[in-house]
Amino acid sequence: MCFPHAGGGMGRFRKWREDPPEGVRLVLPDLPGREGKISDDPLPDVASASQYVISELAEEIESSENLAIAGISYGALVAFDMAARLEASGKSVRAIFVASQRAPATPLPDVNWRSLDDRQLLAELIAMGGLSPDLGDDEEFIELFLPIIRAELHASESYLKPAAADRLQCPIFLYHGSEDAAIPVTSTYAWCAETAHLSTRTLEAAHFLLGPGGEDMWYEALRKDLAPLTSCGAADRIFTGKEEVSLS
Repeated sequence: MCFPHAGGGMGRFRKWREDPPEGVRLVLPDLPGREGKISDDPLPDVASASQYVISELAEEIESSENLAIAGISYGALVAFDMAARLEASGKSVRAIFVASQRAPATPLPDVNWRSLDDRQLLAELIAMGGLSPDLGDDEEFIELFLPIIRAELHASESYLKPAAADRLQCPIFLYHGSEDAAIPVTSTYAWCAETAHLSTRTLEAAHFLLGPGGEDMWYEALRKDLAPLTSCGAADRIFTGKEEVSLS
């Protein structure tokens, strides 16, 4: 399963359909506060998001013999938390692919996203490269989407792995931008404590891992890491956002 950044839509993941890895079927869960459920309140924390997807897609998850989960920024913590919960329940996870996020046990200095007024929050988002400056004056965008973005940024900021959580059995593939101003590289080091099988890639990009021409550098790197898993039929699904797409 793949999950986007805080308040992010599914456009990025829809583009993955245009050139999907061989043998991969994309299943896209719809979270409250997102496209198909924009009128619903966003979930209050990372744990609620992962529990929601596990409940909503229980049959899909149970029937999948080879399940991979991917997430960027806020979505990386959802991916991790979901994998931990599934493994604790006895469900095998083939791998998780986490991008642009601190290690779950490494807190960052608090920004306190909930305390920022709309203009302060918009300025932070624009500085991170997660928002076009043109949207800063879009009243409809501010009314509809800013509360969702604020809530999920707070959920990301406040998440810490439960102290009793076991180390993941599945491998973790980690991606970090060399120009990421939001996530210091030092905050990613402790991902090595979450699995015995960690692979890391540093990409010449900022937080959202996009190239200068808008190319999806994260997906290009993820495809390379996914290839050995799919070549022997090891991974048949990625969950990435909203709707299910069969590649068979």
